[in-house]
Amino acid sequence: MALPLRKTGPIETPLEHFELLHTPDQYGTAILWERHGLGKRWHKLAPDDPYIPALLRAQIGTRDGFITVNEFRYWRQVDNLKSLRALYVDIDRFLTLEDIADALHDAKLPWPSLIVWSGRGVHLYWLHAPMPAQVLPVWQRCQDVIIKALLFAGADPAAKDCARLLRLSGTINAKNGAVVQGHIYDPEPWNWHSLCDEILGPRVEPKAAKVLDLATARADRGQRLRTGSIYDWWHLVYRDLLVIAEQHWFGGIPEGHRDQFLFLSSVALSWFAHPSTLEVELTRRARTWTPGLNAAEVRAAIQPSIKRAQKAAAGETVLWAGQQRDPRYWYKRETLHGLMAPLIGAELAPTLRAIVSDEIREQHKRETDAKRDRVNEGRYTLKRDEYEGNAEQKRATARLLRAQGKTWAEVAQAVGYKDANSARVACR
Repeated sequence: MALPLRKTGPIETPLEHFELLHTPDQYGTAILWERHGLGKRWHKLAPDDPYIPALLRAQIGTRDGFITVNEFRYWRQVDNLKSLRALYVDIDRFLTLEDIADALHDAKLPWPSLIVWSGRGVHLYWLHAPMPAQVLPVWQRCQDVIIKALLFAGADPAAKDCARLLRLSGTINAKNGAVVQGHIYDPEPWNWHSLCDEILGPRVEPKAAKVLDLATARADRGQRLRTGSIYDWWHLVYRDLLVIAEQHWFGGIPEGHRDQFLFLSSVALSWFAHPSTLEVELTRRARTWTPGLNAAEVRAAIQPSIKRAQKAAAGETVLWAGQQRDPRYWYKRETLHGLMAPLIGAELAPTLRAIVSDEIREQHKRETDAKRDRVNEGRYTLKRDEYEGNAEQKRATARLLRAQGKTWAEVAQAVGYKDANSARVACR
């Protein structure tokens, strides 16, 4: 494999395009699709495959060649995601460089690393350091922000999933015969956190927590804000559903729960996969998960969430509780657990993170709290053992003063207790 292109300037070949996205650190398989060229076929470009350069050179001047932006384990499916490589936007109209500059300025977005004129539109890429699949919720959130910000310029709201294929530089758009041309403006990948800060806004630095008395804490308890995002939530839900399916690998999901399981899987996946790929991916999964259902029954189970995902991809919203929000399904933890509880055994329950009972949720919370360092968080000024040592020293001093004939009020004032009763209780 040739060394990756790491200079500014035009991209003239498919190999240069591939190398910019997927080298030098290729962790997963990129997918090449030839609609014409050597024949309508798919190619898996695995790490260290010595035939990649020859295959990509053969794409020069062919019609309709596409490649995945990201990398996967074996095949381009969300649950097979291996390595995220870039953020992108597909603009469905021809824009000049000046048009792009104006659009990015108005949208308050950084200048892209790579621009590809696809023949009838333009693709903008923001290259970033390779990131694992675990950051998919944040990646998807960035995608949504970019597309929403550039809708006025013609951004395709349907092109935002991690499994997307985009046209290769050096190939030909068969719809109008135009050569796909790219230009690198910054070959060095973004630091992931810096790019997220540019798109989502700077992260708020954690502040030291205020020490509140009991009455104030009770009053503020209802004002505590949730952290994370809807993408984090549904990513956890989907991972839990995969774990449940794995538990029932022999024979699949039990009868009576198959429709519900497929439906909830389609709901979770709709937050990450494009509607056009939902049915294909879930139909494939259903062969293992729900072997007793035919294709029509599978389609009926997942169709409601697909329709809502299509509305979301088109930029539609729905009115709920007086506010406009995403039309895709939203479910509470309690509801999901109630629906899936018959499939969750006692041994499986503690391994799940989202589809959990109140009891397991409290158990997870206790485990998380036990790992916290409240001194570093600013909640306490002393570690637990230091605090207990100081408290014991105060008690010893208070008992000595009391033995010397001091009143409890005098003891409290001398040692630092709130009042006489507090001193009396501490010394019991």
